[in-house]
Formats: sequence, C-alpha cells, structure tokens
Amino acid sequence: MCTRFTIASNVKAIESEFQAEFQYEHEKNYNASFGAELPVILAGEETKVQRMRWGLVPFWSKEPNLKFHHINAEARNIVKHAAYRVPIRRRRCLVPSNCFFIWVRQQQGGKAPYIVYDGKHRLISFAGIWDTWTSKDRSTIIHSFAIITAPAVKRIRPFSASMPVIITPERRRKYLRLETPLMDIVRMLRNKESDSLNLYPVSMEVNNFYENSRDAVLPVGQRVYKEVEYVPKVYLKLEGMGSKKDNPDRKPEIKMMI
Repeated sequence: MCTRFTIASNVKAIESEFQAEFQYEHEKNYNASFGAELPVILAGEETKVQRMRWGLVPFWSKEPNLKFHHINAEARNIVKHAAYRVPIRRRRCLVPSNCFFIWVRQQQGGKAPYIVYDGKHRLISFAGIWDTWTSKDRSTIIHSFAIITAPAVKRIRPFSASMPVIITPERRRKYLRLETPLMDIVRMLRNKESDSLNLYPVSMEVNNFYENSRDAVLPVGQRVYKEVEYVPKVYLKLEGMGSKKDNPDRKPEIKMMI
C-alpha cells in the first residue's frame, strides 16, 4: 500500500524533470495523506502539472462519501474493478514524488515508519488513475486520483508486501499516451527490480497527519542497505546547520534525495 508520500522538490525541479508547467501555486508536502491536493500529470495533457485530491471518487458514486475514496488501486484488479476499469483505459496520470512511507513491524512489537527512496533519482513518479465526480445539481465537482500499487520488489519485500508502481523515466511518455494498448499498460504495472531503492526509519511523529515539516523525513537511524555506488545527490540541510563545505569537520551520517 501507499498511504503517505513526500513531494518536497521545488517547482523548477519538478517542471524540469517532467517537462511540464504548473497550472497552480505549488506548496511542498512532506507528509502527503488522504484528502490532500497534490500535483499530477494527466494522460493527454503531458505538458501541464495539475492539482487533484488524493482519494479517487468514481464518477458513478451517488455521493463522495468515504466508502468510495480509493487511495490505492491494486494493479491485479485494475482492468475489471468497477472504480478502475474506465480510468485505467482513459484517465491515467503520473504522481510526482520524492519518496514514500511504509510501516515496518518491529521485533519488540508495533510498527515504525520508514521512508523508501531511490538513490539514483531525486524525483520518481507513481502510476496513477483519476476521475471526476459531479453532483446532480452540478454545484460540486471533485477531481481525484488513486495511486496504483503492486507487489514490492525484492529489496522492499521483507518490509512491505506491496508498494506504489514506479513508472521509470523511459516509460512515462508511453504510460501517458492514450493510444498505448491496454495490455501494454498492464505490463507496465509491475515494479522493475532495482538495487538503488533504499529505506531508513523516521520519527513516529509522521503518524500525525498534521505533521508536515521537514522533520517528517529526518532519519532516526541508519539506512537499511549500505550505499556504495548510488549516493543521493543532495544533503538534507537543516536550517542554521550549514553544509559540509561550511564545516569540514561535520560528518553527515545519512544522505537524502529531498
């Protein structure tokens, strides 16, 4: 599953990565959750970054109640599920992200939040679908989306059975192309194995839906996998602490892609 993720890159970085321009005033979100208004890139409108609500409400719903809010859409049911079968054919989207959260069961009991990120790419994109719900009197219109999930890759599987489907850069254009055959789309909804995915623990404060500061992505422990080849390009700089260049004696323990 994917119930939280981070999109904290600035506008310029996102526009450059996806070759699309924002159509609204973007704000960073370190702890994006259900109901948040977040950036998406729609099939057929690849040059625009638009804003939609996370939690898909099917067009046929009688009302936008919680019963029909789909945060995730499982890839295995995507073609036949009543809420997904039309969007996967006509209303696909990419969801830009820096990383996503998972909750890992601990030996001492309970679960702890971890961040999963790609050491090769500061920005990644999830496969998504979207829909538009309109009230009978047309006074309310809701544009919403869901993130497609699939079985996790080997590196993540010991910690989570599923994860968002990551559409790699070379596949993005094909995924958004409306003419792409459905079977080709379905084949793309399988995560490619990657040795650059990594994860580390973060504070339990992220469990608070209102925690939306850089603290939400600060590490509280070491990375699970040692990084040798793939080193994230940017240090997570804390305000007032400066960089390693400013203070050569400081030894940052963990690097991030944010």
